[in-house]
Amino acid sequence: MAIFEKETSNKVLLDDTEPLSCTIENWKSVNGHTEFIIKVHRGPFSDETWRISKRYNDFYKLHTHLQSSGLQLSFPPKKLIGNFDPDFINERLRGLQKYLNLILMNPILVSSLPARSFIDPANYCQPFSEVALQHVSLALRGEVGWEVATPLTEIGWRIRKHYYHLKNKNAPSREFWASWTDFGPDKYLDDKDMHSFFKSLSQLQHPFIHPVEMCLCNDVGGLVVRTYQKDGTLRDLLCNSKPKQSFLKKYGNPKGHKHLGESQIALYGRQILEALSFMHDKGIPYGHLHTGNVVIENGRVKLLDIENGVLGVPSFYRPYFMQHRKISSLEAIDVYCFGHTLYEMTFGAPLHESIVENFPDCAPPIKAVLQSILSFDACKSGLPSIDDLLNQPFFSSATTNATNNEKIFFKLPSSTKEKLKLVRNQIENRLKDEQKMVRSQKRLVKVQEMMSSEEEKKKQRHKQRHEQKLFVKEQQKKQEKLRQQSIDGEKAHSGNSSTATSVGTATPPSTGSHVPSPPPPPPPPPMLSNGEVLEHPISPPEFAADDRSALLGAICNFNKSSLRKSQTKK
Repeated sequence: MAIFEKETSNKVLLDDTEPLSCTIENWKSVNGHTEFIIKVHRGPFSDETWRISKRYNDFYKLHTHLQSSGLQLSFPPKKLIGNFDPDFINERLRGLQKYLNLILMNPILVSSLPARSFIDPANYCQPFSEVALQHVSLALRGEVGWEVATPLTEIGWRIRKHYYHLKNKNAPSREFWASWTDFGPDKYLDDKDMHSFFKSLSQLQHPFIHPVEMCLCNDVGGLVVRTYQKDGTLRDLLCNSKPKQSFLKKYGNPKGHKHLGESQIALYGRQILEALSFMHDKGIPYGHLHTGNVVIENGRVKLLDIENGVLGVPSFYRPYFMQHRKISSLEAIDVYCFGHTLYEMTFGAPLHESIVENFPDCAPPIKAVLQSILSFDACKSGLPSIDDLLNQPFFSSATTNATNNEKIFFKLPSSTKEKLKLVRNQIENRLKDEQKMVRSQKRLVKVQEMMSSEEEKKKQRHKQRHEQKLFVKEQQKKQEKLRQQSIDGEKAHSGNSSTATSVGTATPPSTGSHVPSPPPPPPPPPMLSNGEVLEHPISPPEFAADDRSALLGAICNFNKSSLRKSQTKK
């Protein structure tokens, strides 16, 4: 290599299955419209963050694209008047944040190109389909009789994988479909070994693996041609969807879900396990089993995309098994993917969680297999091997429908075999390293939660102490007020007692205590010498000392003759 020559990587280092999180931090007014500032984080094993500014119309365009999925997404409505009111903008911000959370939680929506280009425009605003078509056209230039008929747009979930209808002049009655895939982050074979593997792949024969008509590769990606299946994949069968429709429309919210019978599940499960066992015996890295990579032909399973492991593209279920430490080998990955495939065949709908806490009602043998793969205890302690599953009575009792004269063939050069062993080790090592990062991130989040919890506890204790102090002060004020009222009452009663003494009312001597003395009893009514009572007795008036002489004069001038004699009853 020359001193100034720079070695370039021929694979895409970005993992499209990495989870993304978005937080709308704030908003600002720019040139008469409102822009929302969104912070995006790629993780959990990456510290890469960036910020984007989006208008409401940008959100609305994204919502228009995603409506083809048929999912009911709550989107904040438009408003013609009052768009610049701060309260309305804050309310719209909360609604848009909720909308983004719904997209990021759905694996079908978040893997779509409209969603990815909205969140990460730096990496996903590229003409992927046009570039892929150029590579396919260049790859087919040296192949006589092959040409691209029509592209099949967005029928798969991978952004960097594109499908085409191909025509072959030597077989005009047959319909072929091709897939072009860019090299992914787990591509470790050099160009020489990659060509050798693709040459052997075109000669592979197995009753439960879909045959390859032609496969080519260059320094960017690989092209694989197979016979077109008009009924589509097993997922199309379960969702009752049309194979040529877009991925969002087919699987976003399918109108009908169909599940398979127990005998079909046992048969297809046995055939899938036989194909997985064959690939592991030959050293082919896979890890891409799901119902979208399975076709049913004359009662037989045919696995698709067995080249994905060598091309280095990430698995569909990678965000799920990344969370479990025991799923760190390619065999464990295949078993875990088999569990998800078995779940979807049993219940007719995919499992959008990494584990199953409560299994729905199903046949006991199927439930036992699912528990051994998808339960929390299984993912924590370790999954069964492919041979263990094949030896279970549920699968071993099913006949594979394969005849003895069917040829099974796959031959690799010895040098390529050794390189594939290294590839398997490198794929597993990258997985283990990222799982360590995930566990470290989880521990960090847990510590932060504990610290925040301790801070909350401290705040609660400080708040309680503050409330107690306020309560004590309030009680002290109340007591002080009552004591002051008592003192004021004593003073007022003491003044009344002095007034009563001045008009001749006897007052007991003070004992020095603060207890008020009881009031004196009322005087008896005035009586005459013969026992007669005054008809209108004079109630003891409350008067001042100046009127005492008037009272004495009235008593002295009393005339007895003015009294009326009382009549006695007979």
